[in-house]
Amino acid sequence: MIIKQFFILATCLALFGCSGSFSKGVKKDLSTGLTATYNGLTLSEIYLVVDEQKANSNKIVLGKKVIVVANGVDYFTVENGKVFPGCSIVLTDKKGKELLNLPDAFGHLNDGTSASEAATLQAELNTGEPMLVDEKYLLKVRFYDKRNKENEIKADVTLLVVGL
Repeated sequence: MIIKQFFILATCLALFGCSGSFSKGVKKDLSTGLTATYNGLTLSEIYLVVDEQKANSNKIVLGKKVIVVANGVDYFTVENGKVFPGCSIVLTDKKGKELLNLPDAFGHLNDGTSASEAATLQAELNTGEPMLVDEKYLLKVRFYDKRNKENEIKADVTLLVVGL
């Protein structure tokens, strides 16, 4: 009986210990509609920045830069003390036509970076032509681990472009 209880306890502890490096979930910024799903990687928060301020809506003035910020990102594969984040950015119009498809905005990080630097990831979009005022656009961002591409954070938000 004692051996059986010990085996059950040891199994539970082993499963609990293994679960520390796996994460899966959803985060949503209710003020902007930005939604993120994560699998393998984790994050503490995700939000939009416009004019160096946290955005409180999805309305973006044409010509402004929009930044998707993911904070508290963790669980990258570590290789020789470095991690290898990737970032894809896709922008489509209301008909689904791609206006931008950037497969790796972090190409400059092919030699890796520190885990502390990768804890905050940013994807930037400069609004402008061919975008039009009073139109909606879907912005999709994918942060991922270049050493394990199944580990990812996918974020999307519908942007309403407005004039001054």
